[in-house]
Amino acid sequence: MIRAWFELVKNTIAKYSIVDSDIYNFDETGFMMGVISTGIVVTSSDGRKQAKKTQPGNREWVTVIQAINSVGYAVPPFLVVAGKNHLES
Repeated sequence: MIRAWFELVKNTIAKYSIVDSDIYNFDETGFMMGVISTGIVVTSSDGRKQAKKTQPGNREWVTVIQAINSVGYAVPPFLVVAGKNHLES
């Protein structure tokens, strides 16, 4: 099954004459902004419930999108944060 997928990719590259520098791999990850510190464990006194970790500080999430092409050129990372104003130029 995997071999068939790579054959499809190879045939598509050949069919459309795609050059190596136009093949990119994109990756996206997210993380929570705030102070990095040891988590605080909150649990009930009977100890039967699942413990929950909390982190103090700003709970805003940031998304990072990165890309690199097959010849090694890396696009600068793109950060996505929550905004309050949309500015048009």
